[in-house]
Amino acid sequence: MEFAQRRRVETRLDAGTPTQDRQLQRPPNQAARAPRHAGIFEAVHRIDAGLDEATRAQLAQWIRDEYQSQFGDVPLGFFARCHLGPPYVDHRLDLWQNIVEHYAPGDTVPEPFARARMLARTGSYDFIEVYASGELKPVLNDGSVVA
Repeated sequence: MEFAQRRRVETRLDAGTPTQDRQLQRPPNQAARAPRHAGIFEAVHRIDAGLDEATRAQLAQWIRDEYQSQFGDVPLGFFARCHLGPPYVDHRLDLWQNIVEHYAPGDTVPEPFARARMLARTGSYDFIEVYASGELKPVLNDGSVVA
């Protein structure tokens, strides 16, 4: 069988709601590139707002659940420009360890977040999603994902 003739066919045995059916039929890349909604923007901005540890953990869990249900993949966290002012220029928000860390220009950022640093510094993106695979997904202010 030639490569061009092969194809993968998957069937679903359980019936879901029409919305779930549409999301399951959507190719994975299309779901991953779907625009991020206002709730995610609000949550991402709140997690950096000096919340107590328990509240930050709940918010991180909500973000993880939202990404899993809406986009099918959950980032390790986010990297973005910091608006606290000098000496800080950027920060990371780790969804799994509930770490919020701010960085000065000379500070070393741990991998895989370090690769997102230059994207964040351009100021073109609201935040950059950082995945365990090393993939980076910059998100614009309007919620669209740059692929």
